[in-house]
Amino acid sequence: MATHPPTERPGPTRTPGLRLVRLDRTTPEVAVLRQVVLRHRLAPGQAKYTGLPVQTLPRADADPARVPFAVVRTGADAADPAAARAACAGFGIVDRVGHLRDLVDTPERAVLLRAFYVVPAWQGLGVGRTACSAPLLDLLVAGAAPRATEIVLCVNEGNEAGRRTYQAAGFAATGRPYLGGPNGPQLVMTRPVRTGARVPQRTAAPVPPRPRPERTERTP
Repeated sequence: MATHPPTERPGPTRTPGLRLVRLDRTTPEVAVLRQVVLRHRLAPGQAKYTGLPVQTLPRADADPARVPFAVVRTGADAADPAAARAACAGFGIVDRVGHLRDLVDTPERAVLLRAFYVVPAWQGLGVGRTACSAPLLDLLVAGAAPRATEIVLCVNEGNEAGRRTYQAAGFAATGRPYLGGPNGPQLVMTRPVRTGARVPQRTAAPVPPRPRPERTERTP
């Protein structure tokens, strides 16, 4: 993840309401957002921590295991190009395969959050923490990978701001490093999927009352 102090504040300093929009769908809103994320740029020094959609979105389109998404401020008409440019705060990919086998013991029950970033104008507002927290990210994960019980990510050891953001979103380091990245060792962080949906508890069928024996009077 890329984080950096913002150079421009798009709105109030409180954390804005957000929604995550899957970009593997065919709607007018998605068509506009796909064009918007392709124009995103990162602050200086952040490119070594994550890729941009100009590279990562075509790879996701070519891989059925990857689900790209946009981070969008709620209430904005993202089907309008100008509104979408102002409201699109970031991007990420949920990957059902990736290099999960190198990261966790049960890759079949996990998803990998990758290529995630927040654009500079939206940084410092809690957008990264909110987008990666339950239940927002978890509901997207549940739709993309219904069997997943764990969300996994890798963050560069030098990306202290990114690590703090993920910790605030509930992720914890596993202690297992990932050495396959191009820019040095990465920390593996995970957290459970929490959609907020309650699983109904199975209750035993009611037992009918036992019939009481009829009382009869004894006759001499």
